[in-house]
Amino acid sequence: MPLSKELLNAAKSARSRYRLHLDEEKKRKASELQCQKRKAAEEDIQQLNKKKKTLVDVCSSLDKDADLCAEEAERKSGSQMAQLISKSNALRRRLKDKQKEKEDLEEEIAKKVVQLGHIN
Repeated sequence: MPLSKELLNAAKSARSRYRLHLDEEKKRKASELQCQKRKAAEEDIQQLNKKKKTLVDVCSSLDKDADLCAEEAERKSGSQMAQLISKSNALRRRLKDKQKEKEDLEEEIAKKVVQLGHIN
């Protein structure tokens, strides 16, 4: 079978088209992977923001309860006053712990946002 110039050119162009196709597939897969990473990071940030909102609500509730106990303790005397002050102090300690947890969560959210910016 004779190898004509046209046949050789067709074989060369087919190989280059195939190489282009493989490169496009690789780029498409890389793009899909990056999109999946971005979506996962966004979902993580959403979950952390929900958790932060819950912590803010808990902190607010603990603060109100501690204030109410302190105000009620002002109206009482003796052992009831001591119990209410003790309860108020316990609520304030829990509030401090929750506020620290919220601050840590905010730092984690900030890190995730930076990571999300690097995914682009």
